[in-house]
Amino acid sequence: MVRVAVLDRERCKPEDCGLVCIRFCPPVRNGLDAIKLVEDGKPVVNERLCVGCGICVRKCPFKALSIVNLPEELEEDCSHR
Repeated sequence: MVRVAVLDRERCKPEDCGLVCIRFCPPVRNGLDAIKLVEDGKPVVNERLCVGCGICVRKCPFKALSIVNLPEELEEDCSHR
């Protein structure tokens, strides 16, 4: 199962937290833009680069991030029973 971080933009207060989600994100620390700032100053999670580790969720003081499970891709010839 694929896991990815999701941001609640209403709870996010980047001016008050020091952007801990970005600072502690393992892919970001390895040079990937898994979480980056956009024009309004709030972070955005790149679903393709997020590894779903949950470190950002634990570090966020405003509980603005959560991890969701995404379904895996289904086989082409799959049918309901």
